[in-house]
Amino acid sequence: MKQWIAAFLTLPLSGCGTIITLYNGPGAADNLAGWHSYCSQIPRVYSGFAYGYCTMDAPERYGVHDSAPIAAADMLLSGIADTLVLPYTIYQQNELGVIPVKRKQR
Repeated sequence: MKQWIAAFLTLPLSGCGTIITLYNGPGAADNLAGWHSYCSQIPRVYSGFAYGYCTMDAPERYGVHDSAPIAAADMLLSGIADTLVLPYTIYQQNELGVIPVKRKQR
């Protein structure tokens, strides 16, 4: 029973924009570049919220991806998580700057 509870609690966090940008900023930038997002950078402060916004600020995609209500819910939860890690992300912003989103040249 404990395993089911742990799986249920960690499942939503696997797609959380805050976790993606904190632990794999370049990977998050690559995701946005692959989706042809109109965002050119992700700020480290409130990065999860910005990642969620940039996910929706892209041309329409087909196939498996989050729908707008799921992305909006993720933005809400990411905003809360971003507030909790604000001291760390302010430090990261000052030391490393923004996460650039670079589209690969063909």
